[in-house]
Amino acid sequence: MDDSIEDWFRREILSQEPALVRFVARKWLNRTELQDIRDDIYVRVLETAERERPALPKAFLFTVARHLLMDRARRARIVAIDLLEDMDVLNVLIDEISAERRASGREQLQRLSAVF
Repeated sequence: MDDSIEDWFRREILSQEPALVRFVARKWLNRTELQDIRDDIYVRVLETAERERPALPKAFLFTVARHLLMDRARRARIVAIDLLEDMDVLNVLIDEISAERRASGREQLQRLSAVF
């Protein structure tokens, strides 16, 4: 097949868009990111296809989608080091509330409730 990358992409990849969008929507909860994810998938597919066109375009498309979603999920779980540094500057306590502190807080609430 000696057609252009654009023709190949339209025929083999864009024809799968409804199924791709359904697949991503089932896997990714944040609906506002669906178009960005779809576009990122298309970019990865095109970059690969420019070097060598996949033998099974549909299977390749959904494999790329699955890998991209896993990459995004992995990145979403990583806490930015900048955030941790900001918390140090703010002197924010991240520890659990002790049982004594919880009991003391309840006592104070009871006293305030009695006043009002």
